[in-house]
Amino acid sequence: MRSTHLSFEIADASSVAFARRGAGEAAQSIGFSETDAGRLALVVTEASTNILKHAGHGELLVRVDADGPASGVEITALDSGPGIEDLRRAFDDGSSTAGTAGTGLGAIKRLSDELAVYSQPRLGTVLRAVVRSKGQGGSRAMPAYGMDIGGICTPLRGEVVSGDAWSVESDQDGLTITVADGLGHGPEAREAAVAALEVAYRRAGRAPATLMELAHGALRSTRGAAVAISRLDLVRSVLSFCGTGNISAVAFGIGRPLMAGERPAAVPEARESWQLSSRNGIVGHAMRDAQQFDVAWPRNALLVLHSDGVATRWSLSAYPGLYLQPAALIAAVIYRDFSRRRDDATVVVVKAAPGVEFAHEHTDIQAQT
Repeated sequence: MRSTHLSFEIADASSVAFARRGAGEAAQSIGFSETDAGRLALVVTEASTNILKHAGHGELLVRVDADGPASGVEITALDSGPGIEDLRRAFDDGSSTAGTAGTGLGAIKRLSDELAVYSQPRLGTVLRAVVRSKGQGGSRAMPAYGMDIGGICTPLRGEVVSGDAWSVESDQDGLTITVADGLGHGPEAREAAVAALEVAYRRAGRAPATLMELAHGALRSTRGAAVAISRLDLVRSVLSFCGTGNISAVAFGIGRPLMAGERPAAVPEARESWQLSSRNGIVGHAMRDAQQFDVAWPRNALLVLHSDGVATRWSLSAYPGLYLQPAALIAAVIYRDFSRRRDDATVVVVKAAPGVEFAHEHTDIQAQT
């Protein structure tokens, strides 16, 4: 299960200090050394200060990241400011449009173990940095099976935990990605969502429709949840999907999804994206028979899953080059611009091909495509 993000509004100098304390507590919880905690504090300070200088207002998300060979803390900085005209030049020390020393992005690049930035003029900036514990002998997280999977999960403001949850489970042939939205908010909603993830954890590799039926039984003692289960068979290059409730699922770069036993059309219908349909109902309380869709999963495919805390009117085509970015950045942009802010919110993106980011190996920096 991927941990929930802590959200910090960045509106003034005091909010920068508040976010830094929150990140420090996350670092302490996973045993960061004083040196690693210091690197993290500087990354948070630089990212938050950049938001204030260039956009005036934004948000900083903090999450404990245990996906790599060493534990780390993930920082995602979001703003809707003017964006960066020349992103590569902005990483050069001394380059600034705000009359400052211009060391912000360059410092973040040197201090973090993973870094990716998406920015376009008039479309704001999203920055994701991960600082990992050097003392544990690891650095960059390698994508499972060559896949790129990233997400954002935040609770309703004022709640301690999110009623949403998501996970990725691997088996010998592929991956199972589950997104669950417990009914309502708070701890009881979280309990229902986690119970759905537990089913996938214990039976990873089974068909999504089978897992959905099992989840229905497992959630009877909870308040229930909306659940979407995606299975990527990487041996056969097939995506299977089953959903109950209002988890949105949109796939790009694929053909028309087919129900079990359905024959493909003689002339395939060409579309940029396909909505993967979920059946109405509440897992654990009122659910019809599970309905599964299957579709080929090509090299350039992309899947976006999100709870109803995120509006459905987004379009990737409105963001030049975003499709090529790492999954976590795509999820962050959708969250930033379409989160309803009155509910728990989760966005998960699954890419067949990794996006572009900076990976640090000792003192070298390389761009990956």
